[in-house]
Amino acid sequence: MRITRVACTGLILALAAFLPGCIVQDIHDQIALSNQKLTQIDESFAKVERANELLEKLETQLDSTLGPIDENMSKIRERLASIDAKLEEMDTNMVSMDERMVAINADLQAVSAHLASLRKTINNIDSTIPFLKISGDDEEEQAELEAETKPKTPTPTNTTGEQE
Repeated sequence: MRITRVACTGLILALAAFLPGCIVQDIHDQIALSNQKLTQIDESFAKVERANELLEKLETQLDSTLGPIDENMSKIRERLASIDAKLEEMDTNMVSMDERMVAINADLQAVSAHLASLRKTINNIDSTIPFLKISGDDEEEQAELEAETKPKTPTPTNTTGEQE
């Protein structure tokens, strides 16, 4: 069996010596091409690693820049929240004031009506007893007051809605 192995090996070596060189050359060229492509891949990996380093630097710079901005944003959010709370409180106060103003306005209108009635009464007394002069109004003011206290009659309109 040993002889068969040696004979087979010798035969293969003899055939390899007589093989055309183009197959060996093709294998050599493919190995060289593979080495060249591996070199390109290594260069690409080096570029990717350099890009990753630059990205890490950029991330560090962004973190250092965005950190204070985030802190400021949180402070701004807190301030806005306090402003919102104050505005809501002010809105509540304004609604309360509006309600009070409506009540006060109603009271003022009642007082104004009462005073107008009182002034009319005083003017009637003045016109009845002219030498007393309780109102202190001169004749022009008294005429204006009497015109104000008289009920206004609506202006008649025709069927088209225009005043005559």
